[in-house]
Amino acid sequence: MRDGQRDRQERFPASGAPRAFPPRIPANRAWDVIGLGANAADHLVSIPHHPHPGEKVRFTSYRAQGGGQAATALVTVSRLGYRARYFGAVGDDADGEANLAGLREEGVDVSGVIVRPGALTQRAFILVDGASGERTIVWGRSEGLIPAPEEIDPAAIAAGRLFHTDAQEPRTATHAARAARAAGMPVLADLEHTRPGIEELLPLVDFLIVDERFPERLTGARDLERAAALLEERAAGALVVVTLGARGALARIDGGTRVFPAYAIDAVDTTGAGDVFHGAFAVACLDGMDLAGALDFANAVAAMKCLAAGGRTGIPRERAAIAAFQRETPHRRQPHPGGCRERRQPPRA
Repeated sequence: MRDGQRDRQERFPASGAPRAFPPRIPANRAWDVIGLGANAADHLVSIPHHPHPGEKVRFTSYRAQGGGQAATALVTVSRLGYRARYFGAVGDDADGEANLAGLREEGVDVSGVIVRPGALTQRAFILVDGASGERTIVWGRSEGLIPAPEEIDPAAIAAGRLFHTDAQEPRTATHAARAARAAGMPVLADLEHTRPGIEELLPLVDFLIVDERFPERLTGARDLERAAALLEERAAGALVVVTLGARGALARIDGGTRVFPAYAIDAVDTTGAGDVFHGAFAVACLDGMDLAGALDFANAVAAMKCLAAGGRTGIPRERAAIAAFQRETPHRRQPHPGGCRERRQPPRA
């Protein structure tokens, strides 16, 4: 048995699901959630349709707003009442200053952020299809912007109750995750890309929430259920959740898969929905929800975000509003979303 799997089984004893849920979370720390990863300056343009090559399309609206996976997740955490601290880097340009100011306004601590002289802060140009709310993203940043492992103080990571990372730089994320695990903190990861070093991070993750394409990218299996099962093995038995957009989320539970349906909404803009899902899941862990409740809560908060333009504009602030949304908004009734269905695997010999 791998060390990561043995340690996780001791901290999360089996109780009908791969992990006991809610997780055991330390108390009396300076921060509820410590986050490491991306922040970005998002430039959002709404268009009536995606242009063909060579076509000119007049945009219908423009909005500049802070974004980034980890940073937006922490904004969600802060809006819903928990203390959040962000670690990452920006350039000493106008976008970097705006990103930090936006996080401060949201109550996210940025005192540990590195400011790189002369560097280009990560920025994204986002085309939002006015008909569907789906988006296309073009982004970039200076090379060397992301913090190296030696720039992250393990003691600063250990000052939190739960650690979240999007693994922009897997070596740095692994360094921080080790510090979090040593401090008894659950580790939540948001993974999209199979960057070098990601395999070393996986066994340190307790809750692995990925987009629909990641399991195949990492495992090579085209069948989503099979890929999710293989990903669970590669992550030493972490709880694996695959976000499916408008179809909800698929979770590996008790050797099988279960789909938690999304809420039926007319999306205005899906930018940042996955980031908000992660932040809401962290909140659910801190609240002590059970797993089904946590995933439904995350689906609800992400859906509410999609009702307004921008990656952060629609993130709710009031728990009563979320509860009302969950009561009043139906789930999408779609059999076997994405070809997935609840299915259990036979026990291994």
